[in-house]
Amino acid sequence: MDFLPVKLLFSPVRIAFLIIWFYLCMYLVQRFEFSPIVPKRLKASMNVLMLVFGPFVLFVFIAAEAAAKILRQGVPFADAVKSAFHRAGQIVDVSHFAGSRSKNSLVLLDSSGKDMFEVFGGGKEKSDRSAIEHTHLLIANALDELASDILIDPISGETFSVRYRVDGMLRTVEEIDFRKCAAIVNSIKAVSSMDIAERRRPQDGAFIAKTPDGNVSFRVASAGVLHGEKLSIRILNIAAKHLSIADVGMSERYQQLVRETISHQQGMILVCGPTGSGKSTTMQAMLCELDFNSRNVITIEDPIEYVLPQASQIEINPKADITFAKALRSVLRQDPDVISVGEIRDAETASVALSASQTGHLVLATLHSSSNAATIVRLMDLGIKPLLISSAVDLIISQRLVRKLCPRCNAVAELTETQIARFQQSKVDMSKIMQAKGCEYCNNTGYKGRIGIFDMMVVDEAVKAQILSDNFSVSNFKNIGDENYKTNLRKQALKLAFAGVTSLAEVKRVTSNLG
Repeated sequence: MDFLPVKLLFSPVRIAFLIIWFYLCMYLVQRFEFSPIVPKRLKASMNVLMLVFGPFVLFVFIAAEAAAKILRQGVPFADAVKSAFHRAGQIVDVSHFAGSRSKNSLVLLDSSGKDMFEVFGGGKEKSDRSAIEHTHLLIANALDELASDILIDPISGETFSVRYRVDGMLRTVEEIDFRKCAAIVNSIKAVSSMDIAERRRPQDGAFIAKTPDGNVSFRVASAGVLHGEKLSIRILNIAAKHLSIADVGMSERYQQLVRETISHQQGMILVCGPTGSGKSTTMQAMLCELDFNSRNVITIEDPIEYVLPQASQIEINPKADITFAKALRSVLRQDPDVISVGEIRDAETASVALSASQTGHLVLATLHSSSNAATIVRLMDLGIKPLLISSAVDLIISQRLVRKLCPRCNAVAELTETQIARFQQSKVDMSKIMQAKGCEYCNNTGYKGRIGIFDMMVVDEAVKAQILSDNFSVSNFKNIGDENYKTNLRKQALKLAFAGVTSLAEVKRVTSNLG
């Protein structure tokens, strides 16, 4: 009987209660940290309170939220309490204890900072709540799978398809009932500040997701199509860390060439390739090589994809009459050392950018073209004189992206007799050549992530002489340049295959489409 108080003090019930209380407090700290409901100035105090009195603080928050709705908006008591509990439910998500990202481990906000639940009418109807929850789940899964795009398309009068673009490849993830998906489309349009009632005219919008890993930006485009309305959602800032030029896949020789060129006080580097070839990532990697303390760096982008805290970043806005050309002219009056132009789209932007590279500025820019030689021809097509091109451009970089083999399921490649004979003649170590297999980790694709392959052309005296020659033939210059470009990219892709980074099938897929 003397040991009864000790037994009661350390009873299993009390120990279990303390453990549950501790984990609930820690969990609520994490959830409130990323909640837009708590003002930033109160985050630190709220975290301290949550660590000690987590469940009590949550109850006080619910009561305050309900009281505010009753006093300020005149909402009935029952509706106010129900709404407050629903808002709290957006923060608390038991499934997050398992360690996986769920629909409630992120908060979707519009440009003014309002969350989707508030923007989409408070979710009073059950169908609205279901649409909001499904939208959160689609976004969360896309982030988990490192998708670059989400496509929502009506495929008939009864069904929508949802597809993710992962590592450049589209994959259908779900087919949703037409009526339910129409509500999902409306919820995305609402949080993107788009007109829900307008279903035929193309619209553009944007929203932000707050996650435990940081903020992710989304750009949304809608269009009226057969059977309904289509949404295309581009996911930005998914690569939060700053990449170096080594991380994107450049060889040692190319890294040295890029570092040497960006150390110049003036000149131009053009990064070229089709849409989705990784040009923006390469540009960001080059910018990260700069010393922001000693150089004034200004970027002009559409949209801003990577946030560089030490650089001045300008976003293009055609509605406000902020174009690349106009922004570039204004930037020249801000004493820049380095100017990064998101894309050269027209003759005016090209002319101003090339002229700036001759007047004491280092200019980095992207251009849609198929190869290095095609870039020169494209500038000429925009009306830029050969003399300006030869004197302004220092380096042209063309690139493509190759999928990397999944590290968990790749297997030694099964080679044909012809391949074995060719590789033996070239003295290639065939034991390192791998092929895709597929597992749950890579969604049975056999690939996880991508790496760049590059071809660089230094505009040296020989190239300048060709461009300025009276006998210069655009077609011959382009044909010879394109052939060299294809050969160089194939060599780089094969090196990756021989090192076990990618497969021969992926090399064939990428290099057979070079144009």
